[in-house]
Amino acid sequence: MSSIPEGIIMGSYGPPPKRFLYFNHLIKKLGAKTDRWLIRSHDGQYLGRIRFYPQWRCYVAELEPGTVWSWDCCAELSKFIKEKTDAWRSSKKHGNVKG
Repeated sequence: MSSIPEGIIMGSYGPPPKRFLYFNHLIKKLGAKTDRWLIRSHDGQYLGRIRFYPQWRCYVAELEPGTVWSWDCCAELSKFIKEKTDAWRSSKKHGNVKG
Protein backbone atom coordinates (compact mmCIF):
# COMPACT_ATOMS: atom_id res chain seq x y z
CA MET A 1 0.00 0.00 0.00
CA SER A 2 1.22 3.49 -0.74
CA SER A 3 1.21 6.27 1.80
CA ILE A 4 -1.78 8.48 2.47
CA PRO A 5 -1.82 11.64 0.30
CA GLU A 6 -0.87 14.87 2.01
CA GLY A 7 -3.62 17.12 3.27
CA ILE A 8 -5.43 18.09 6.38
CA ILE A 9 -8.64 16.24 7.12
CA MET A 10 -11.51 18.72 7.32
CA GLY A 11 -14.45 16.47 8.11
CA SER A 12 -15.61 12.89 8.06
CA TYR A 13 -18.73 11.32 6.56
CA GLY A 14 -20.18 8.08 7.97
CA PRO A 15 -20.42 5.28 8.46
CA PRO A 16 -23.83 5.05 10.07
CA PRO A 17 -25.01 1.48 10.71
CA LYS A 18 -24.60 -0.89 7.76
CA ARG A 19 -22.15 1.33 5.91
CA PHE A 20 -18.65 0.22 5.09
CA LEU A 21 -16.72 3.35 4.19
CA TYR A 22 -15.62 6.65 5.70
CA PHE A 23 -15.03 9.66 3.47
CA ASN A 24 -12.61 12.11 5.08
CA HIS A 25 -12.98 15.58 3.55
CA LEU A 26 -9.62 17.27 3.00
CA ILE A 27 -9.02 21.00 3.26
CA LYS A 28 -8.54 22.51 -0.20
CA LYS A 29 -5.05 23.33 -1.37
CA LEU A 30 -4.40 27.00 -2.02
CA GLY A 31 -6.11 27.94 -5.31
CA ALA A 32 -8.00 24.63 -5.66
CA LYS A 33 -11.54 24.84 -7.03
CA THR A 34 -12.72 21.35 -6.15
CA ASP A 35 -12.76 19.11 -3.09
CA ARG A 36 -10.93 15.89 -2.21
CA TRP A 37 -11.72 13.03 0.15
CA LEU A 38 -9.79 10.10 1.57
CA ILE A 39 -11.58 6.75 1.46
CA ARG A 40 -11.19 4.59 4.57
CA SER A 41 -12.67 1.30 5.67
CA HIS A 42 -14.78 1.07 8.83
CA ASP A 43 -11.62 -0.02 10.70
CA GLY A 44 -9.60 2.97 9.41
CA GLN A 45 -7.59 1.32 6.60
CA TYR A 46 -6.69 3.75 3.79
CA LEU A 47 -8.38 2.53 0.59
CA GLY A 48 -7.90 5.43 -1.82
CA ARG A 49 -9.06 8.94 -2.56
CA ILE A 50 -11.73 10.83 -4.45
CA ARG A 51 -10.79 13.82 -6.54
CA PHE A 52 -12.16 15.86 -9.42
CA TYR A 53 -11.07 14.63 -12.87
CA PRO A 54 -11.33 17.65 -15.19
CA GLN A 55 -11.13 15.68 -18.45
CA TRP A 56 -14.39 13.91 -17.55
CA ARG A 57 -15.82 16.86 -15.55
CA CYS A 58 -16.72 14.64 -12.59
CA TYR A 59 -15.35 13.21 -9.36
CA VAL A 60 -13.51 9.87 -9.58
CA ALA A 61 -12.03 7.34 -7.17
CA GLU A 62 -8.35 6.42 -7.25
CA LEU A 63 -8.17 3.14 -5.33
CA GLU A 64 -5.15 1.57 -3.67
CA PRO A 65 -3.66 -1.47 -5.39
CA GLY A 66 -4.51 -4.69 -3.61
CA THR A 67 -7.80 -3.50 -2.15
CA VAL A 68 -10.80 -5.76 -2.65
CA TRP A 69 -14.28 -4.32 -3.24
CA SER A 70 -17.64 -6.08 -2.87
CA TRP A 71 -20.71 -4.92 -4.78
CA ASP A 72 -22.14 -3.12 -1.74
CA CYS A 73 -18.91 -1.19 -1.10
CA CYS A 74 -18.81 -0.24 -4.79
CA ALA A 75 -22.45 0.88 -4.60
CA GLU A 76 -21.72 3.04 -1.54
CA LEU A 77 -18.66 4.58 -3.24
CA SER A 78 -20.59 5.19 -6.48
CA LYS A 79 -23.44 6.88 -4.62
CA PHE A 80 -21.02 9.21 -2.81
CA ILE A 81 -19.20 10.13 -6.06
CA LYS A 82 -22.50 10.73 -7.88
CA GLU A 83 -23.77 13.00 -5.07
CA LYS A 84 -20.56 15.07 -5.13
CA THR A 85 -20.54 15.30 -8.94
CA ASP A 86 -24.22 16.30 -9.03
CA ALA A 87 -23.58 18.96 -6.39
CA TRP A 88 -20.62 20.30 -8.39
CA ARG A 89 -22.68 20.44 -11.59
CA SER A 90 -25.56 22.14 -9.79
CA SER A 91 -23.23 24.76 -8.30
CA LYS A 92 -21.75 25.45 -11.75
CA LYS A 93 -25.25 26.11 -13.17
CA HIS A 94 -25.89 28.65 -10.44
CA GLY A 95 -22.53 30.37 -10.75
CA ASN A 96 -21.17 28.99 -7.50
CA VAL A 97 -17.71 27.50 -8.03
CA LYS A 98 -17.81 25.34 -4.93
CA GLY A 99 -16.43 21.76 -5.13
